[in-house]
Amino acid sequence: MNETHPTPEQLVDYVHGELPAQQDAAVHAHLAGCLPCAQAHEAERSLTELLRAHARSAERELPYRVIAGIREAAAGAPGLTGWERIRSAFRPLVLVPVAAALVVALYLGFGARHPATVTPINAAYYVDNHAALTATTPFSEDAPVPAMLTSDDQTR
Repeated sequence: MNETHPTPEQLVDYVHGELPAQQDAAVHAHLAGCLPCAQAHEAERSLTELLRAHARSAERELPYRVIAGIREAAAGAPGLTGWERIRSAFRPLVLVPVAAALVVALYLGFGARHPATVTPINAAYYVDNHAALTATTPFSEDAPVPAMLTSDDQTR
């Protein structure tokens, strides 16, 4: 006899045949040797049967007109055309991620083709321009003394 009693949830699953094979066999073996668990199983089984019987008795038939209307609508419905099949294949569930991936690919693709250009500043142009301006009025009192810029190393 198994010393571990099945839980009420396991008994319900056992009655409905939802236990894995190994647990199902263990519960079956336990019920054969444990009277309280066998009684709980029987109570659960009878409750399930009572609920099923009530559900069967409460079922109602659809009115004949409703059934006839459904059959007419199903018989008169045209089949899907080629375009409708293609359109149904591209439902928003599929179309939205594809569109997002396409937008990202286009954004990254155009960014790679047209890199940002950096315009270098030529400082020599500004120095030469300044020297030319001061050379036009060399004798004015407020004209600065032209500086000599050179890149040669004069520390020798």
